[in-house]
Amino acid sequence: MRLLLVEDHSMVAMALGSAFEAVDDIELIGHVASIKQAVAAIERERPDVVLLDRRLPDGDGIDAIGSLRDRSPESRVLVFTGVADREVADRVAEAGGAGLLLKAGLLEDLLDTIRRVAAGQQVFDVDSPGWPGGR
Repeated sequence: MRLLLVEDHSMVAMALGSAFEAVDDIELIGHVASIKQAVAAIERERPDVVLLDRRLPDGDGIDAIGSLRDRSPESRVLVFTGVADREVADRVAEAGGAGLLLKAGLLEDLLDTIRRVAAGQQVFDVDSPGWPGGR
């Protein structure tokens, strides 16, 4: 599947890029560092999945989901963030996002979630141990 990464921290983006290179079924087609760049890239590239950082230099990634989906309705948006709770997950779902994942998780979980989102599933694992109030 074709993946667009929207992440403003270079070290995180480079680490994720290296991880994606080692995976046969995920092709990182681009990396951008802002909402403005993401809007342009999604129109141009039409990715299957957009891995979208929540906090970007030009705004909240959640607020950009509608704009991204308007430009590429077939692209699924997965928000990737350091901190979230059930309220944030609800905002992502209401905006049309396909999922929300914490950065504190394991790489295997990220890869699995990207695959599930690409397959059409919604992944809001707010009851997992990593979530506030989770089991």
